[in-house]
Amino acid sequence: MSLQGVGIDVADIRRFARLLGMRGSAFAARWFTEAEIAQCMATATPATAFAMRYAAKEAVWKALGPGEWTGPLPWRGISVLEEPSGTLVVTLDGPAAELAALAEVTVVRVATVPGPRMAIATAVAEGRATRRP
Repeated sequence: MSLQGVGIDVADIRRFARLLGMRGSAFAARWFTEAEIAQCMATATPATAFAMRYAAKEAVWKALGPGEWTGPLPWRGISVLEEPSGTLVVTLDGPAAELAALAEVTVVRVATVPGPRMAIATAVAEGRATRRP
């Protein structure tokens, strides 16, 4: 495997608390998949969970290296789900999957860290090792 890209993002947890309070499920449905919403809402602090997922999605997008992307950002096409072991798994669909294929990305790994006010995420995109002559 070779490194294809790295991304990092920070999200304000208070902002997500306000968005959830003002827009509720309409906000969540715009940015997150049904499975992500279910996992976030099942936590003790949904705003923190949503902020961490959002930061992870942004970090993944940056790791994919979209360059001069002109279309709408495919937030629901980047899914970040937590396995029972606590590991976060990234699944790509639609334009995000197409971009990954063009960049020869085969796997994207993410890690998140919640702080008292901010959620931080990093993403690493890996792909096939390229041989140089």
